[in-house]
Amino acid sequence: MLKAVRFDIYTTDEQGNHYDIEMQVSDPHNIAKRIRYYQTASSMEAYDKGQPYEQADDSYVIFFCYFDPFQLGQQRYVLHKHIDEIPEQIIEDGQTDILFNVPSLRHDVDPKMQAFLDMIAQRKVEATDPLVVKLKERIAVVKRNRKWRSEYMRRSVYEMDQEMREKKIREGERKIRDGKLELLEGKREIKEGQDRLKEKEQLIQEREQKLHENQQTIIKTSIVAMKALNIDETTIRKEIKEKFNLSDKEIKDYFAE
Repeated sequence: MLKAVRFDIYTTDEQGNHYDIEMQVSDPHNIAKRIRYYQTASSMEAYDKGQPYEQADDSYVIFFCYFDPFQLGQQRYVLHKHIDEIPEQIIEDGQTDILFNVPSLRHDVDPKMQAFLDMIAQRKVEATDPLVVKLKERIAVVKRNRKWRSEYMRRSVYEMDQEMREKKIREGERKIRDGKLELLEGKREIKEGQDRLKEKEQLIQEREQKLHENQQTIIKTSIVAMKALNIDETTIRKEIKEKFNLSDKEIKDYFAE
């Protein structure tokens, strides 16, 4: 099933380069796959029908994250493809992913970007900074515009709905994994129970065999002892048969030996 593409900000510059700018408030724990998704959608816009590949416009996906996207302590992460065997060799395919760790206080970016990050992180910012002044004026206009305010609320509801769906999907996948683990554990316990039962059956068989051998020894010894006392065979047969609950065939086999 196709997934709808919904950009926060999508624009191009005079050179035709494409920019997708996204604000990521909560950590979905799938940021790399999200970047890939948005980069794929943005890159498709960079190719005109019939245009040679080398003339495709560059595509930039920029994420402003209210968390450290890769938990590596950087304020900014710039991603390109590279050759695994030669990590320093970057593949110039026109795709660039940039992620900003908004809460970071490292100040590793240029002053204008730092001012912007401070503003969206609601940290203290110099009011004289031209970019900050312009952004604050623009925000004030948006807040007064009922249509834009309504659109913002609609987008917020949409995003929350998307997050809820993704959360339910992850929860469903987790339950499936847990169910599979429980099934495997149940199968393991059944096998262990079967193995224990088999061991007990074998032990019982060994004990029964031992008892049978002991009984045979006692019967043979008794027959020998009674014969030594000159007791007639008919009496011996009767006594042994009754005492050990033997069949006619069994008693016959003992005297045939």
